[in-house]
Amino acid sequence: MKAIALREIHSYFNTMIGYVFMGIGMLVSGIFFTANNILGGSASFAAVIGSISYVLILTVPLLTMRSFAEEKKNKSDQLLLTAPISAGDIVLGKYLSAMFTLGATLLASVIYPIIISLFGEPYIGEIVVGYVGIILLGSAFVSIGLFISAISENQLSAAVATIGILFFLWLFDSILPQVTNPNLNTILSALSLYNKFATFQIGILSLAAVVYFCALTFMFLFITAKVTEKRGWGRS
Repeated sequence: MKAIALREIHSYFNTMIGYVFMGIGMLVSGIFFTANNILGGSASFAAVIGSISYVLILTVPLLTMRSFAEEKKNKSDQLLLTAPISAGDIVLGKYLSAMFTLGATLLASVIYPIIISLFGEPYIGEIVVGYVGIILLGSAFVSIGLFISAISENQLSAAVATIGILFFLWLFDSILPQVTNPNLNTILSALSLYNKFATFQIGILSLAAVVYFCALTFMFLFITAKVTEKRGWGRS
């Protein structure tokens, strides 16, 4: 698992994918930070956290699209077929490499709260909880992206499908007001991904939301492991 994670991280920054991911994340969050905190004079970090969540819809597929689809295209999956490693370890290695890249980007963005602290009083609790929310949201997105890559034949279709699904999840909340059945509305609200992320964005640490994101991540990683195992990648 460690070897796969290191190989994937090395690949991200050898092919510029890692730099593009970090660059887009820092650029967009920097624009929101400048507009809201520097020019707007606000000490709230919610707008920046929100901007990062939007960026993840387009950038996470960059990290996950090639995870399995590219292996099949380049026939490098044959190496995994004969490697003494389980399908679960393969999936976890790829998951951890993507989360490392996301974590590196978030670490770089800490410069924004530091700048706020130099000129004002930042809402520390809001910032910390916001970052926790981004990590959980990113984790769920990565697990979904890995699953799509595992069932796709090429990285382009994996990227397009992942963006489509993440975008649908983003729009999911907009259709809730149109659901008139109260029971169905309650069920759909409970499944709403961004509705739960919104609590982190405003600085509220919700245990139910934490459990939801962790369960969603685990479910997709588990399914992805089963898919890779079925295709003969790794040992059962």
